[in-house]
Amino acid sequence: MSAAAREDAAWVRIPTGLSPTVLIEFSQDVERLLRINSLYEFQEWRSIGQNSFFMRARNLGNGSMIETALRVIPRPDGIRVVYESGLKTSTDFHVESADMNRQPASSSAVGAVLVVTDDYSGTTEDERRARSAEVDTSLVSWGRDLQRYLRHWQRWSRFDAWRWYMRRVWQPMRPSARRISFILIVIAAIEIALTLLVVLGFYLFRAE
Repeated sequence: MSAAAREDAAWVRIPTGLSPTVLIEFSQDVERLLRINSLYEFQEWRSIGQNSFFMRARNLGNGSMIETALRVIPRPDGIRVVYESGLKTSTDFHVESADMNRQPASSSAVGAVLVVTDDYSGTTEDERRARSAEVDTSLVSWGRDLQRYLRHWQRWSRFDAWRWYMRRVWQPMRPSARRISFILIVIAAIEIALTLLVVLGFYLFRAE
């Protein structure tokens, strides 16, 4: 993953192992894309019209509260999310075919790259400076979250149970709850493995 910025925008490029078609389809779900950000603690999300939504979330990256209506503009290569209020004008999710000449030899990208761009061009430079505390600093972390999620998506999305869990259970969770649930799952897996080892050892001992 790589990141870059200019005065009125910042972006991350996320290499994936997905085809452009699959990645474009994935990027149509704006709620999922936003909730994957582990620095957004959602308090409210609701539809207010066709391709229009309202969100209220705390940005754990800068401590600010995001409270805005947003409009989703579908595009052939992704979507644009336009915010009604706040310093940020829009976020673009743009899918490109992977250019292997620009990727490290160890990269797993074989199909497409997701480019996420936060745009602030709707405000003047003076206003951006005056409201610098509102700048969303979560973009790089969000890029890592998306890359991790897309790796899991490539591996597990063919299983209906996994997709149901991620949408119905994991996605609505707050970031802290996700971390706790992951720890509990790891502990449960270790306990199951230890139990199986004890049972296996018992039967091997009896066999002798």
